[in-house]
Amino acid sequence: MIHLKPFIRHILPLTLALMLLLSCVPARADDGYASGTALLRSLTHNCPNTGIMLPETFSPYQTTYLLTVASWVSRPTFTPVAMDPNAAIYVNGQYVRSGETSPVIPMTDKPQAVTIQVTSGSSSTVYTIYLQRRPSERRTRVSAGYIQNIYLKGTTWHIDADLVSIKYSGNDYNSGNLSTFTNKTVEHYDYEVDPNCIFYYGVKSNCYRANNINTFMNTYLQYGSPLYTIVYIEDKIVAVFPYGADF
Repeated sequence: MIHLKPFIRHILPLTLALMLLLSCVPARADDGYASGTALLRSLTHNCPNTGIMLPETFSPYQTTYLLTVASWVSRPTFTPVAMDPNAAIYVNGQYVRSGETSPVIPMTDKPQAVTIQVTSGSSSTVYTIYLQRRPSERRTRVSAGYIQNIYLKGTTWHIDADLVSIKYSGNDYNSGNLSTFTNKTVEHYDYEVDPNCIFYYGVKSNCYRANNINTFMNTYLQYGSPLYTIVYIEDKIVAVFPYGADF
């Protein structure tokens, strides 16, 4: 989920920085490839909109990375692709086929190391991703996404949305410029609705305020699109209104 002007705190502990610097890199052969095929061709994760990885670009010869994710991320996964399609891949000791998604990595508020071992014949390479959450602070964030579900959990309303990546022609949401969005993959994000949340439906240029969430549920699809702009304070939704590119 891409948030506009995201808060990024420099939280690289000295020990992790040293680990990055001292990373063990497999030796290259004369043809430019490593001696052996126990390498990953690519490695991706399912947090493209909140995850910040260092180094930013994956290299088969860089075996140590630091991945920080937003404080609300709870189910990260990795998709490793081996150079040798017959290589065996183990993510935290669990077998994963090349090109398939790993099991969910259970998240806590403490840093953890995720190991990805690639074995081909007698060769083996271990990649390590140091995974941690970025601290949460009370701040305002703006996103946009397709509302998938509005439901009551206990006494609290929730909105499940497939958030999209927004790109503004200016610097940010407040610049007043046109925006475009992309939605390459379905990413479900479930947020609690603040009791004082305000809801608008219709189209951006001519929207109507719903008296309450029940009215909004009955009207938000009335104009044919579930794509809405969502405003959060910390991790609670405080405003929902139709998405428009003419801010």
